Amino acid sequence: MKLLLARLQTRRLALPLASVDRVVLRPRLEVLPDQPMWLAGFLQLAGESLPVLDVEALFEGRRCNWDLYNPIVITRDEANLALLFTAVEGLVEVPPEEFRPLKPEDSFQGVAAALIPSSDEWAPILVPKLLLIAQEQRKLEHWREVLRQRMERL
Repeated sequence: MKLLLARLQTRRLALPLASVDRVVLRPRLEVLPDQPMWLAGFLQLAGESLPVLDVEALFEGRRCNWDLYNPIVITRDEANLALLFTAVEGLVEVPPEEFRPLKPEDSFQGVAAALIPSSDEWAPILVPKLLLIAQEQRKLEHWREVLRQRMERL
């Protein structure tokens, strides 16, 4: 399986390449007042407002120290999300027999499907559509609507 390796400071994570649409360097984001810590902002792309999740805030409880060179991974699944990381390290191909499967209860909020060997550590394979729980998805819909109304006023 082909995977995209990404990094949050010292933690390495993997995303199935099939769930990645593209990677962009830190474009301008629309940031709303009082948005949750895990929401970095919204990326305007092809007339659509994509929510950009701060993956470090989700996993580590602190915002990513980002600059213009932080990558944003745009997913292609039905969640329609973009993910902010510290770095993208590249592509790897890992045979499925090297995966260490995880039960949902064995990973943070059940968002990792398996672990893969990566250098001197095991990297979790994230399932983007599972990154937000239902409550967070409802909040995200609220913030999308706030942004839509704000853009209409411009």
